[in-house]
Amino acid sequence: MDKNFLKDILAKLKKNGSDESDVFYYKVRNISSSSRLGKIEKTEESEVTEIGIRTIINKKQSIVSTTNLEKKNIEYLIDKVISMAKVVPTNEYCGLADEKNVKKFDKDQFESLELFDSFSPSIDLIKKKVILLEKSALSNSKITNSEGAEIAYSNSYTCLMGSNGLEIEMNKTHSDFIIAVLAGDNNSMEREYDYKSKVFFDDLGDFEAIGKEVSKNAIKKLNSRKIKTCKSDVIFDSKVSSSLLRNLFTACNAQSIIKGTSFLKDKIDKNIFNKNICIIDNPLMKKKLRSRISDCEGIESNKKYLVQNGNLKFFFNSLSSAKQINHEPSGHASRSVSSIPSISFSNLYMEKGNNSKNDLIKSMKKGLLVTELMGSSINYSNGDYSRGASGFWIENGEICFPVSEITIAGNLNRMFESLIPADDLEFNFAVNAPSCLIENLTLGGK
Repeated sequence: MDKNFLKDILAKLKKNGSDESDVFYYKVRNISSSSRLGKIEKTEESEVTEIGIRTIINKKQSIVSTTNLEKKNIEYLIDKVISMAKVVPTNEYCGLADEKNVKKFDKDQFESLELFDSFSPSIDLIKKKVILLEKSALSNSKITNSEGAEIAYSNSYTCLMGSNGLEIEMNKTHSDFIIAVLAGDNNSMEREYDYKSKVFFDDLGDFEAIGKEVSKNAIKKLNSRKIKTCKSDVIFDSKVSSSLLRNLFTACNAQSIIKGTSFLKDKIDKNIFNKNICIIDNPLMKKKLRSRISDCEGIESNKKYLVQNGNLKFFFNSLSSAKQINHEPSGHASRSVSSIPSISFSNLYMEKGNNSKNDLIKSMKKGLLVTELMGSSINYSNGDYSRGASGFWIENGEICFPVSEITIAGNLNRMFESLIPADDLEFNFAVNAPSCLIENLTLGGK
């Protein structure tokens, strides 16, 4: 990539009256293959190059994007984005970071995060692995059908430059898989799935072992029962507990604070979890999906405690939203080629607790282990929580039988206050949490 190409665009924007501007160049190669019932169903390979141009004139902001990088088209888009910026409504909060606040991009520091896999899997290898993944699950005689399996790999290059001296240039890779199968007998049919995302292809794991584990977990769900409506303690398995952190993120998003629609809007430096709970957003972790040294606005990225010893410490924001709530920028702006900066987490996780998941199960006289969640009805204004679920019923510290068609209801305020984490934290996604015990939730059943 010739960065002079982007610098020329910035210079032309300035010449045509732009006060501030940035240019986002993105190139990505994607390959994927999916199988169903032991046969390759679809194989795709694509390469896309895009460019986005954003300009700000008198606090009026516009953005355009294209996959056509021919000179004539770029000249047309420069004129277009300038014209658009003159007629859109004023936004007093828009703007690039002050040059003194822009972190200089350090290539060595970025590369130390190990976000690029030098190994590039071939299409043939991905096809071979996806067949292995699904067939290993189908080899179990109690697996009666499959929704399929898919493995994907991407290799991307990003270059983002701004009139304020912003310059970000990085290569990243991303690999993931998903598989879903159905187990059945004369009385019931149950679905089980697994998925994982990693920077390095080989870190996805042993596909044969993964398929066999998925089939075993599907069979465990057979002959599930309904339970009577009751109040009970609930363990959210680590497979689904990260959803609670996503709920927390939504409530801690500055946009929710600006709108006044978050039950946490007045909770900075106040206790929302028990004092043993720490929840961290750390963009500087090696080999993690959301790692970075600065956000897309050039604000330096650092490890931050979202919750420290139970107390809420900050709201996720971008430059514009930070101005609106009168907070310091948190370094959580994210964007695509065609969008203005929005707010996102980096690597968000809850620190593990001291007890194993089995210890939590043994501590329960009666309760529910949730392994799958579905649907969502959450009121972020007051924290009311309701989701469909399935899992396993526990009595006297033992897993007794699978259950399904349950609704879990509670309030996130009280759920957070009573939450107890297990020690089974793993990093497989952008948001990660250990299994969590939450007391006294309402279970809607028959």
